[in-house]
Amino acid sequence: MLYAIVVIILVVVGVGVYYLTLKPTPTTNNGTPITIWDTSGSCTTASNCGFRPTNLVVKIGTNNTVTWTNTGTVPHTVTGNQTANGSLPSFSSDTNSPSGLSTNNQFTFTFTQAGTYHYYCRFHPWMLGTVTVS
Repeated sequence: MLYAIVVIILVVVGVGVYYLTLKPTPTTNNGTPITIWDTSGSCTTASNCGFRPTNLVVKIGTNNTVTWTNTGTVPHTVTGNQTANGSLPSFSSDTNSPSGLSTNNQFTFTFTQAGTYHYYCRFHPWMLGTVTVS
């Protein structure tokens, strides 16, 4: 009986230490999420890295803030490319993170003007996405 109690105590302590030492994945309640992903540090084509969702639609005044989170293993950027419509505001994660967003880092932008915003990763220009604001 004493051995069973000792085993139970060791298990409880072990589980407690495990949960106390876990590093939580950063989360945000700040905006509609977009995931930046890559497969095992490889980002050589659009088939092994990108943005999810690739095309996002948001409404002004409700969910017009978007947060990108890099879940991949290599740095990425969120770089606005407004050459198609120069009247839209530009945005870039480079302002805060010139060397790119490393794993679990985030970039948030609030869209205040209707239109379709194109963006890409500066390091991997085949990674493309759009946010359409209506």
